[in-house]
Parts: sequence; C-alpha cells; structure tokens
Amino acid sequence: MIKPLSLIAVILCGLGIALYFYEQGAEQGQENLSGQILLKQLDTKNLNKIQVRSSEGLLELHQSQQGWQETGLDYPLSGEKIQEFLLELTDLRLGDLVTDNPERHALFQLLSPPESKEQWEDEKHAVAVSLLRGDDSSLLEILLGKSREQGSGQYLRYADSDEVYLLPDTLDIDTDPNDWLNKELTSLDEKMIQKLDFQNSSDSDFTLSYDNQSNSWSMSDSPEAELKEDEINDILKRLQELSFTKILTGELSDNSTGRTQLTNLEATLADGKIYALQIGENENPEGNHVMSLRMSIQIEADSPDSRKEMERFNQKVGGRLFEIRSWEAKDLLKKKADLLKED
Repeated sequence: MIKPLSLIAVILCGLGIALYFYEQGAEQGQENLSGQILLKQLDTKNLNKIQVRSSEGLLELHQSQQGWQETGLDYPLSGEKIQEFLLELTDLRLGDLVTDNPERHALFQLLSPPESKEQWEDEKHAVAVSLLRGDDSSLLEILLGKSREQGSGQYLRYADSDEVYLLPDTLDIDTDPNDWLNKELTSLDEKMIQKLDFQNSSDSDFTLSYDNQSNSWSMSDSPEAELKEDEINDILKRLQELSFTKILTGELSDNSTGRTQLTNLEATLADGKIYALQIGENENPEGNHVMSLRMSIQIEADSPDSRKEMERFNQKVGGRLFEIRSWEAKDLLKKKADLLKED
C-alpha cells in the first residue's frame, strides 16, 4: 500500500513533468522568426493600397483604372518606383530577435503611430507601412524603427506582435508624395516639332519655324539671320523629354512661385498637336522654376483619337504647377538674342 507522502511525491512529480511539456509547447507556439523572409508571398493581384504613416502624416497610394495614384495629389505614380519598393520588401529577411518585451518598444522607436501628428515623438514612434487589399484587409503591416547605432541594420516589428527584430539592412521609405510620382510630362519625337512661338516678358515676340526642304530653322522676323543650332537643339531636347521635380500649390501668378514674370512657349508638332508652356522667369525660393502646361489641337488635325489624347493629357496636368530644375528651365527661357549668331 502506497503511503500518503509517497503518493503526494508521485503527484508532484507528474505535475512537474506535465508543466515542463506545457512550457515547451508554449515556447514552440511563440516561434522565433529570425531568418524568415519578411513577406513570404505577395499576391500583387489583390494588392490595392499602400499606406505609409509617418510624422508627416498619412501617405496613401492606391490602384485605379489609370494605374497607381497618390490619393492626395491624385496624380499618376511611377510604376518602376512601386515595383522597386515591393521587390525590396520581398527580398528582406528578418535578422536576430532583439526582444519581445513591449515596454522596450519606445527604446527602438517602435511605438505604434499616434492618432494625430501633434502627439508624434520622433524618438519613440515608428513609421507604419501597410499593404492592403481592395476591402482594406491586411496583406502586411509592419512598423519600422530606428537604425542600428553601431553597424548596419534597422529595428522592425510586425504590427500585431511584440517581437522586435533587427533587419540586416535599412529599409528607406519615402514619405513625400512627390517622391512616388511619374515625373515625365512629355515623350515627343523632336523631329515632329515644326514651330516654336516665344512670348517673353522683357523681349519682343518671335517664332522659329522648321523647313523640311532645307532641314533648317529660321526666325520669323529675321529669315536670313544665322541661328545657333546648339541653342535650338537644347530647346528641342528639353521639350522631347520634359520632366518635373515636384507638384506645387498656389496661383498661376503667385510671387512665392516665381511666376510674376512669364515666358510663354508654344511648340507645334507636324501632326497638329500644340503644347503650350508658361514658365516663371524668376527662380522660386528653392532656386528652381515653376511651370504650367496644356495641350491643344489644330482644327485641321482634329480627330477622335487626338481629342482623347488631349483630354487625357490635360486631365493629368491641367491646373497644376510643376517645379522644374533651374538648368532645365534655362533651356526653354530663350530670348531672341540667345538664338542669333553674332555678326
């Protein structure tokens, strides 16, 4: 017959063994994700929205019938930029597990973003990145913290987890909407440009016309004058691939945008399309120039296809102010004397 003390000892021993296996099971349930790919698989067909919440506010990129667009500016995004960002996410692997203590999140700048920008603390709050489906359900939600103080890497945690991991590399996220935009405005064949009309605020109006028979340019009021081909080529190349640095706000003749003095430039193409540019002659506070543009069509060249192209272009650029680099603006801000060869 088993004595009471012996029975208690057996029970305690059994409880100890059971507790051991329970703790082992619990530890296995909290899997260490070190070495795992950050995003195992991304179903791009279901990806509808990218959100980045930072001290600058909420950046939201979404898919529409016209492609990827930024919600605030409602302007087409760079497909290449989106692709590079998604590829970078899918290539990342989690490094070492640093801690799973939520009380240490602030130390690694991994607190969840606050509701308002006024509550944001740069040294504590994380940049939140979310990939969402069309119904706003989550594909991925991560918090990006500070960079490692010694050596390379950046601290990260999943939004629904307390575990903090060290990424081997830094994942730089652009939070300015302008950094995601498709900066190309035109893609023209310079051989199609047949006429250039200039109206400068401090110079007389003049027109450059191209003659297909002589393969040369001439000036309207000085047809026999010799022109600087290099200067004209600079204009043509700039119009061929016109781009901008960012979209600005303000009125068309706002002093702060450098548009108090304007150069109007119209480029007429052989197919009847006309691109009209207004360029601020003064540099803005950033040392660049401000420009607006529109497209129209000559009556004799009007057709359903060309009209649709014009409407799409003007819907994209109409009413917007674009900042262009100073050295690019100089190619377009030409006066008559800049184009005439000296005697």
